[in-house]
Amino acid sequence: MRELLQKGHALCFSFAKIMKFFNVLMCECVNVLMCECAFFLVCMDFFCIFAHLKKVKSYTTMELVDMFSDVMIPARRKKTRMRYRVAVIGGGSWATAIVKILSANLEHIHWWVREDEIVEGISSYGHNPLFLSSVYINPKDVKISTDLRQVVAKSDYVVIVTPSAFLHKTLEPLKKSKLANKKIINAVKGIVPETMQVITEYLKTEFKVPASNLAIISGPSHAEEVAQEKFTFLTAASENEELAKIVAKFFTNRYVRASVSKDIKGAEMAVVLKNIYALGAGIYSGLGYGDNFIAAYIANCLKEMKRFVGSIYAWDDRHISDSVYLGDLLVTAYSIYSRNRMFGNMIGHGLSVRVARMEMNMIAEGYFSCRCIHEMNKEFKAEIPIVETIYGILYESNNVSSEMKRIAEHFV
Repeated sequence: MRELLQKGHALCFSFAKIMKFFNVLMCECVNVLMCECAFFLVCMDFFCIFAHLKKVKSYTTMELVDMFSDVMIPARRKKTRMRYRVAVIGGGSWATAIVKILSANLEHIHWWVREDEIVEGISSYGHNPLFLSSVYINPKDVKISTDLRQVVAKSDYVVIVTPSAFLHKTLEPLKKSKLANKKIINAVKGIVPETMQVITEYLKTEFKVPASNLAIISGPSHAEEVAQEKFTFLTAASENEELAKIVAKFFTNRYVRASVSKDIKGAEMAVVLKNIYALGAGIYSGLGYGDNFIAAYIANCLKEMKRFVGSIYAWDDRHISDSVYLGDLLVTAYSIYSRNRMFGNMIGHGLSVRVARMEMNMIAEGYFSCRCIHEMNKEFKAEIPIVETIYGILYESNNVSSEMKRIAEHFV
């Protein structure tokens, strides 16, 4: 009998707990239902207002939705964006990724592209149909155009993202004075082949842009990963520290961190060299060399980079192990997204340089940079055997296998 009473007591206790749970659940449901009803009534009020607006003025459905969203989103969720006027020149993958970064931070972005197809894609659908088409760019946040003069005229800061091989031709329509008073941010990783100059030096001589108005944004940053919002580190470098800090603010958001440096010359030249070295890593990979060897190859590339950059631009505070130097070299040499590694890999697998270039649907900056560094070094006479070996393969039709094997014998 006692056992039966104990079971009954336990059953009653369990039933009481269940009833308490349902009581709490019902209270929550009522609260939610009341909130939903209140929200529904507010919505009905807004839709009544919208219906009236449609009679007074012919608003489109999307305009009404935008107005509704602007009112209903709490102010605390809206991030205050900076009011600098910034232009982006270029329509490729990196340019698209940069527009994505900047549009989170800036109110006024003017974007120049060459192709009408991109203008239509962004304006109508918010996507670049040719590059990084999965990235959404809000057309209300970015004014896109094929009119270079107009885009530059409406901006105080200009981010240049055109491949270096086409930069000279791209900027030809501009009068020399049009960039002189602008703050220029170089995001190009190459050398202008027509003048054999890095981008900032080219802008100084061709457009009379003072050094205090020049900056670069660089670092280990494949556009594909930025598009996926994977955590990325960048460096804003300028002789003008205040400008570098402003640029770092432009490029810092939830998934990108930008630091500041004054070594604009060293960082810009390191960016040029790493594309050449990544091309060499691709050649070795195509020839069948493994990760063990390529790691040693990259270590030797880093030493050559330090030697060459130091011979041209001496800088006591330069740390070659920083991400803007070593980090960018590593990601370009190893990543599956690297165009330069891909280009070199084709050559290592036996394709001729001409055929490999035809197979690439994007620009491998290392191909053009290699010739430029070779020509520049006639003046400086620095010891750069890796660059010279790759130059011989690309431009003098030297045997790929024997030349890469020869230079490997000197690695340590």
